[in-house]
Amino acid sequence: MRHLLSLKTFAILSLLCAISTTGLAHPSQTATGRYISVDNTATTAQKDLLSQTIQVRFPQEVQTIGEALNYILRYSGYRLVDASKQSAELKNSLTKPLPLVDRNFGPMSLKEALTTLAGPAFSLVHDPLDREVNFKVKPNFLKKAK
Repeated sequence: MRHLLSLKTFAILSLLCAISTTGLAHPSQTATGRYISVDNTATTAQKDLLSQTIQVRFPQEVQTIGEALNYILRYSGYRLVDASKQSAELKNSLTKPLPLVDRNFGPMSLKEALTTLAGPAFSLVHDPLDREVNFKVKPNFLKKAK
């Protein structure tokens, strides 16, 4: 009888302990399972859209660098600047064919994908206020006036 009573007491204490610790998740976390909780904060990719990871297989109709850039930007929260703000060098580059090696792209950050597609002659310029991206020709690639 005494053994049964201590077993019953142990079971009740265990149950009370389990019930009391269930709601002990930190206020900045949400329990998603018995032993798992997640932070109630934005991810890095949500805070810095250019850091989001992408993986793309371009469809056959995407044939140029410009089409590829617009394709990967379509759900990113960013867009390519209007043609009136693009340099002549960038406009020329956007019309070039998409290399076969770039048809399957990633996984990589959106920023890395944009700079890879634009090529080594350009540096990425982004405007987080208007959520636009543009590319500036690097000085060592500018053709010198004769």
